[in-house]
Amino acid sequence: MRGHTIRIMRCIAAFASIALLGASAQADRARVEEALSNIMELERPGQMALATVWDGNKYVQCRRMIDLSLRCEAAGALMQPSLERVLSPERVARLAALGWRLDVRFGNYAQSFAAGVPASRIAGMILQALKEGYDADLTTLDVQTDWMKSVACPPRNGPTQNLAGMINDHPPGASGVVRGCAYQPERPLAANESSKSKLVQRSQQRPDQARKAQLMEQYGRRISGEIRRLRINSERRVFMVLDASPGYVQCAPSGPPPAGIYCEAQSAESWPALARILTPERVALLHAAGYADPGRSPNYGKTYPGPGTSDIAMAQELLAILHDVYGYDGVPQLIFRSEKRAR
Repeated sequence: MRGHTIRIMRCIAAFASIALLGASAQADRARVEEALSNIMELERPGQMALATVWDGNKYVQCRRMIDLSLRCEAAGALMQPSLERVLSPERVARLAALGWRLDVRFGNYAQSFAAGVPASRIAGMILQALKEGYDADLTTLDVQTDWMKSVACPPRNGPTQNLAGMINDHPPGASGVVRGCAYQPERPLAANESSKSKLVQRSQQRPDQARKAQLMEQYGRRISGEIRRLRINSERRVFMVLDASPGYVQCAPSGPPPAGIYCEAQSAESWPALARILTPERVALLHAAGYADPGRSPNYGKTYPGPGTSDIAMAQELLAILHDVYGYDGVPQLIFRSEKRAR
């Protein structure tokens, strides 16, 4: 009798779990549908309307055209090389079966929806593309609408930025913006072509435990304080960047309390010059520290759990990564950046 009761309770729990998943999926679809309806209905003279749905760097962005159709683009690997790990031939075939075709101008996958197609139908197709083509997590999607000046070839996030290839008139870094009607990848820089070549040579120095201790003494307290700031403000859009030139690590809250801190270490797919620095041995150090290969973003990523990870221990690991992986020895001075400014 007791075993029968336990089985019944397990069934009830399973059905409840399925119901919650279904409710979550419906809520996600409703958010996407609302964003699409918003750009279909709200017209601002002289401006184009955009709706973007994304999980990490896996995104679909839709733009309302002059004839009121929607032209949607799904992220490609040309401007985001890290997506090569995601967009396998099988997944590209799934996108093709769903009607998405490669646009060679920016390397994204595009599809147009005629005026009058219901927003609910387009929302469903976008979510299906994100799931089947990119294995995106549909429970953590970001959704936004935006309006910007209508031009024939709008500015886009460049390949060194998150959400590369996405139309954006306020890119996170002006130096990385792509302006034009097509994108041509730049060839990798030779060692003597960059003003940072000396930094590349310096980065090949052997790890020095004493120097790491000095870095911790110099920067550990401030970094741990910045980490604490992220935890306290975890429900806001806050972040920190530790820029060692070459290479950086950046961190942001992974969700509201008691969620952890998500950090990224810059990859060669984010900055090609790092290919000379990030040898297999150094990438192995990142793996040993728990950092996953680029995929969801163009950088290596790791989530530090909320409870159980001290701010000091995390600061020590971040500095060790800067030293051991990127060769940072304290010169030049470490630059701290946040959602407000460099400090």
